[in-house]
Amino acid sequence: MKKYLILIKKFDNFNKEAHEVIIDKLYDLGVEGIEIKTPWTKKELEQVNGDYLDIKNDFEETTINAYILEDDYYKYKMDIDKILGKYEITGVEDKEKWLLAYQKYFKITKPGNKFVIVPAWLDYTAKKGELIIKIEPSIAFGTGSHPTTKNVLLLMEEIDFLNKRVVDVGAGSGILSIGSFLLGAKEILVIDNDEDAIKVSKENLEYYKNITFKVNNLLDGISIKFDIIIANIVADVIKLLAEYLDDNLNDKGIFLVSGIIDTKWSEVKDKILSKGLKLEKQIEENGWITAKFIKE
Repeated sequence: MKKYLILIKKFDNFNKEAHEVIIDKLYDLGVEGIEIKTPWTKKELEQVNGDYLDIKNDFEETTINAYILEDDYYKYKMDIDKILGKYEITGVEDKEKWLLAYQKYFKITKPGNKFVIVPAWLDYTAKKGELIIKIEPSIAFGTGSHPTTKNVLLLMEEIDFLNKRVVDVGAGSGILSIGSFLLGAKEILVIDNDEDAIKVSKENLEYYKNITFKVNNLLDGISIKFDIIIANIVADVIKLLAEYLDDNLNDKGIFLVSGIIDTKWSEVKDKILSKGLKLEKQIEENGWITAKFIKE
């Protein structure tokens, strides 16, 4: 039986630029998944207003939970120690026990006006105009509470998806693919370069139609033109993905990007603009940028 360890690192003053570097290095050292818990903002607390989750704003610091197999941890322990410094460790025997631990803080959330993200083990009756995204968590993939995912959903609510062809690049748990379906997309291609990610996406999208799944490096070898390309990944990969816009995005098509740390936003934006797209809207939250571009 595989045994996972959870490495718990708390930051009193979390540097946003260091955030991305730390995460990249941890993934290089065998970490399979990272959950970031940040303090609730005043705006977030006002938005939920007790209607969607029972939570107190008692996080005084940002916490990173990194999930890694025990064997990999001891293999890379010296390097991990250098990156994290002082941290705590707890253990989870298998996926089932991990899910039980995860359920303690994965609650029903409403990131915008329409979408409501609901853990699969909870019941929720949609109010008028709400669209339910129901997902199972996994060790490797998030829940939609982080600004990078939440703000993509906010922008998606403003876009006409009806009968559109959509690709979700770096789909993870499939939250954005589900959102695309609920907004009326006619075809959705779910892409990730991680087989585990595709497995999780398939499980979460089991009951949805017209969904295709593919383990792939970005849009390599794909000749389809899409009406909407969604990429919630990282800055450097989004710059690579921009090279496919000429061949894979229709005229007047939309390119939704997120996962971009603010210090890298300028270079990402310039790259996408150089491909003939126009920046229509951007959201900045806690040092993260989410943006909508239109191909002119």
